[in-house]
Amino acid sequence: MECLGGRARRKAGDQDRICHRTASHTNPYVQITVDQSAIFNNGIVPNGHGTHTGPVFPSVGPDGKWGDIIPAFDGYPGQNLTAQGLAILNNGCKVPGPPTTTTPPTSPPTSPPTTSPSAPTTTRPGVSAAQAAAAARFFAALQAQAQARAQAAAAAPVVGAPRTTG
Repeated sequence: MECLGGRARRKAGDQDRICHRTASHTNPYVQITVDQSAIFNNGIVPNGHGTHTGPVFPSVGPDGKWGDIIPAFDGYPGQNLTAQGLAILNNGCKVPGPPTTTTPPTSPPTSPPTTSPSAPTTTRPGVSAAQAAAAARFFAALQAQAQARAQAAAAAPVVGAPRTTG
């Protein structure tokens, strides 16, 4: 990068870390570092990874694929920079798991309880309530999509070769 007039400007050949889509439902993204020209050629035409469009996993586009997650850079607005996309990008291109919760230990009461036990608490440090809620919504959508696929597969008729009698 070079600095002109107090503003940083990227030079040709600058590279960016992106989450490149795979075809795997268990490992939907891999982290790679690419030259900006492999994303957006001369600030004019989407190129290479910039053409890997589609929503953030687990959703798919009309082509049945999800899209790359690409941070914005000079002249390029970025791609799939939603809360889910940013969570994946900031997690090394791994889909974050649901927040880990614990319940308070239970012990035999020595006297009748005066209040009900508290709700489960998040044990993952540095995760805000908004991030935990976004992750919960993300995994609920993932689970709903998996159930819909399973129901569609179960409802599909079994087609085999016709029987012949001889």
